[in-house]
Amino acid sequence: MNNATKALSTATSTAVKLSGPIVYNAKVAGQIAKQVYIREGMAPPSGAQIEAAKDATLKFIKSARSANTWKNISKDQYLKAGLVAAEAYTFFLIGEIIGRRNIVGYDVKSADSHEEHH
Repeated sequence: MNNATKALSTATSTAVKLSGPIVYNAKVAGQIAKQVYIREGMAPPSGAQIEAAKDATLKFIKSARSANTWKNISKDQYLKAGLVAAEAYTFFLIGEIIGRRNIVGYDVKSADSHEEHH
């Protein structure tokens, strides 16, 4: 058996072993979603709702394109929008720090600290 065949065999057996828990967890997630869907009284949008949303979106786009819209915004509204953007950016940065588990950069080990596994 060559290395490619061994790797394929190992990958296949691992996939078979993992397929049971993955399928089970997918079924559990589906049942939970179904219960939430029913309990919250959710339903797909009707044709009228889709049309209303489309019309509202087109109306918004047309009004945003007109030059007078931007002239009518006060400095206070620009300041509030800037603060909301800064807040969103701050949450993004905090998420990045949490994801890296480090304040600056990623905690990468140098090549010298790795042991050789031959």
